[in-house]
Amino acid sequence: MEEKTTFKGISAYPGMVYGKVFRWKQSKRKREDRTDLGPDEIKEEVELLKKGLQKTEEDLADLVQKSRQNEELSAILESQIVFLNDPLFRARVFERIAQNKESAGLAIETAVSSLYDEFQSIPDEFFRERADHLLDIGKRIESNLYPEKGTEQTKIPDDVILIAKEITPSEMIQLGKSKLRGIATDFGGKTGHTAIIARNYGIPTIVGLKNITSHVEDDDYILLDATKGILNRSPNIDEIKLAGIKSDIKRSIPIREISDGPKELKTKDGKKFSLRANIDSEDEVDTAFLQGADGIGLVRTEILFIRYVEFKPTEEEQFTVYKRILLKMVGRPVTFRVWDIGADKMENGYEEENPFLGNRGIRYLLRHPHFFKEQLRALLRASEFGTMRIMLPMITTRSEILQTKVLINECLEELKNSGLVITKKIPLGIMVETPACALNLPFLGNHVDFYSIGTNDLLQYLLAVERNNHLVGDLYNPWQVVFLLLLKNIVEVANSQKKPISICGEIGSDPMFTAVLIGLGFRDLSSAIPLMKEVAEKVTEISTWKAKLLAEQVITLAGEEKFDEIEKLVMETKG
Repeated sequence: MEEKTTFKGISAYPGMVYGKVFRWKQSKRKREDRTDLGPDEIKEEVELLKKGLQKTEEDLADLVQKSRQNEELSAILESQIVFLNDPLFRARVFERIAQNKESAGLAIETAVSSLYDEFQSIPDEFFRERADHLLDIGKRIESNLYPEKGTEQTKIPDDVILIAKEITPSEMIQLGKSKLRGIATDFGGKTGHTAIIARNYGIPTIVGLKNITSHVEDDDYILLDATKGILNRSPNIDEIKLAGIKSDIKRSIPIREISDGPKELKTKDGKKFSLRANIDSEDEVDTAFLQGADGIGLVRTEILFIRYVEFKPTEEEQFTVYKRILLKMVGRPVTFRVWDIGADKMENGYEEENPFLGNRGIRYLLRHPHFFKEQLRALLRASEFGTMRIMLPMITTRSEILQTKVLINECLEELKNSGLVITKKIPLGIMVETPACALNLPFLGNHVDFYSIGTNDLLQYLLAVERNNHLVGDLYNPWQVVFLLLLKNIVEVANSQKKPISICGEIGSDPMFTAVLIGLGFRDLSSAIPLMKEVAEKVTEISTWKAKLLAEQVITLAGEEKFDEIEKLVMETKG
């Protein structure tokens, strides 16, 4: 056995499982490749390609309709239709047939491969991770070019951990999800399609493991710790036992019984605690309500840009979605984060060397006030249908809040002039996700109604570590003492100002952190829906005094960078 047994990747969906490996082998379709077509044959191949493209578009449209109940999945397929009809893509394929005299199948493969390499070379990770669209489209077209030369469908055994170089969106959708305990891939990132779909199905997944496919074989037994992003080829017996306990969690059981409203959640010593849900699509609202969430702590409104792939959603389209979300939550508070987007996604041809530090979030919105005001008007109009809170992302200065308030007042006046008077006071809050914002809170408190900590970006900016970069992934560690002390300081400032403070970042969804966060002073978390039950259980199992003692011990150990001891202490602390 090779010396290397542990592999570090990017956690796409948390969970710990122990199980048997099944390597996903992408089979190639048999075909006859030619580069010597005659004039008549070229015409035949062009007609064959046109029919293949048409059939592929029809297939994708059919899949979109079948997956309408899942907004994210249908959005992925809709964006594939956009790629399929891209003039650049089509021109390249037809040119290869006409100029290189290539058969249709070979032309598709070479054009897709060329475009895929170009996408992979783009600095922006958002576009790199969407290169798998091209591979998927290429396979679909080829299957429609030569339907009589079909490949055998790989049969996946029950209860396995799927290992693959990469999985295209349609392959991921068509896999037997009930058969999979976990997924691990060589390629991919946290916002790629494998990750998105894995989160939709609640499958523990690690992506970006580089070369895991060459280090494991079918029927090997491995430990997949998708919470930490670590795959272990030869775990010890204690790790296997722990994985067995973690794997036994039933995610379908509601966290609390529902009657007229959510049952009050309390710590072991009777202190009230609020647990809300983070949502990425409107489809998740019903689940959050039935799970007994105290509200929605984060609506990522950017989901509308996935849904309306080819154009920006209008004010009316936004209003309709926001209204439905509020109505579904029946009075429970819903926090809408305004567009957290950047120029890299909104301005054609515009590239930033470092979009994480660039024109994104509130910066982009304030530079495009007409666009921002469309969303603000839609939110204000929808506020009459439920309990709304509005939250601003990427805040660093006081002036950003004041400029936003000016725009909100302008929107209120415009709506009033059109005959709609907004009667409710809508709380305005900010995401605390930059060190500048965290340290600036004493000067921001008079201008906002609440705070919510985006721990993912806050940790990234604090440690100067890009959270999706596997080369420095070991440094992206929320147990770092500076991060824990900053969280402690934020909650103390918020309490001194009597401002509600919550966490909506990833550690709010991590049951391992729940007791420590309570010890640091937090009484309000917003979690990913599949992990709400576990977080709620941790709340009820710990007393606030014990949690405070635990947090103090963790900070001491963190100062000495004894991270393994911290995790052991957290796992062993009860009551």
